[in-house]
Amino acid sequence: MSPSYSCEVSGQPISRRQLLGLGATIGLSSLAGLSGCTVTDLGLPDRPVDRARNGPTCVARASLPRFGRLASLPLVYEVNRRRSEFAIEQGFAEQLAAWLADLAELTGWDLRQLWTYGTWTDGTDRCSSWHNAGRAFDLARLRLGDGQQVSCRYDQWRTGPDRTMAAVRRRYWALAASAHKHFAYVLTYLYDDRHHNHIHLDNGRSGSAMSSFSTRSPAQVQAVQGMLTHLWDSPVEITGRYDAATRGTVATVLDGLEVSGELTDQPTWMALLDASTRRGAGPD
Repeated sequence: MSPSYSCEVSGQPISRRQLLGLGATIGLSSLAGLSGCTVTDLGLPDRPVDRARNGPTCVARASLPRFGRLASLPLVYEVNRRRSEFAIEQGFAEQLAAWLADLAELTGWDLRQLWTYGTWTDGTDRCSSWHNAGRAFDLARLRLGDGQQVSCRYDQWRTGPDRTMAAVRRRYWALAASAHKHFAYVLTYLYDDRHHNHIHLDNGRSGSAMSSFSTRSPAQVQAVQGMLTHLWDSPVEITGRYDAATRGTVATVLDGLEVSGELTDQPTWMALLDASTRRGAGPD
């Protein structure tokens, strides 16, 4: 069933002539049940517990520049599988492009297309989401040059064969680790069931800077626990709390990487995320 939106998601399809002229090809499999994410009259349901002190400011879509590409990658709307343009705040778009360039360098992936559920949404007079400011992005999948993909569609692959699911999950967490490096708000399937079909990222907390780790951020702690479990073969309970078991396992992994310091030290946080991205993108 197609999703029903009560607020507008920014996405203007590119014409068929433009699409043919660019030679774009779209033919991904496993796109049944396209979206479990809905938009309420408050915007997309991405409202982390660890919210920024200063909330978003609603802006009109017409005030934002439109992008059909980020880091030279065509944007594809996950819902209708069509090349589209999206309204994104300029600084945030530049951060997204920098993140994608860093991701490609760390992983060696030949990135070709970015599939998304959208960016800007109309918050009317109630700004509750960074989507309302054009400073949030919902990533559904990356398409690679070898025909493979890095899927954020946990709703589709979570029940697959164990070996296949393990490989897909490792790529997922490599992608998530890289996103966490550049943005403090990154919500994965661990956050809630509304994020089972995409990874949400925004710069509401970190602004124009790289991220830093907070032990009080459930989303960041969940990510650490997910990376330990699925990338570092050091399973811990996914609690969203920076408990003793998580701290001890982090210390063991950092020792193995010969990285000193605490995760609350930004260089240590960056080192763990880079190592996790490389590890998840490498062979099993």
